[in-house]
Amino acid sequence: MALTVDLETGRTAFVESVHEFVAAVDDLDEWSLLGASRCHGWTRLEVLVHVVAGWQEMLGGLVSPVDGPSTVDAASYWPAFDEQDAGDPLLELLAQRRRTTAYARPDSAREQMHDVAEAVVRGATGCADGHHLWQRHVFTAGDFLAVWAVEDVIHQLDLLGERPPAPRALALARATLTELDGASLADRLEGAD
Repeated sequence: MALTVDLETGRTAFVESVHEFVAAVDDLDEWSLLGASRCHGWTRLEVLVHVVAGWQEMLGGLVSPVDGPSTVDAASYWPAFDEQDAGDPLLELLAQRRRTTAYARPDSAREQMHDVAEAVVRGATGCADGHHLWQRHVFTAGDFLAVWAVEDVIHQLDLLGERPPAPRALALARATLTELDGASLADRLEGAD
């Protein structure tokens, strides 16, 4: 299982995924943000807060260049993350709920989303080719940005909104799933179009 993404492909997909995620959130009013998401137990607002926290964490990887070689790529990161993060999913679900209650209202989270989105887009735009350390893994810059494009597109779909996700990010999500699950998944996805 291997999926290597060049820097420009990863950067373009990631930047577009951020813009589309922000636009999808902006399509929802405050009441709608309190509605259920596709993530079991999370509201759309909790998905939003999760993505913002992820982008904040991602900024650390953008400013952590290291020497190679890579320890993961755009596909192999996901099982490595799953293994590293194995634990009680209920604890993460409830922790996310507590993080979300720190906001006075949904628009407070939306305002922070705009600020953090601008920062990660600036970081991705200025990201040099090379390797980056994040979550104890070493990525090429393209693979690091591709992982985040996939994260964004999946969570945009979790919002259950009307706006279609960024096509390049969606293509990377499909390529990642195909690499992880094989051709049978690709065939099922093609049939869903």
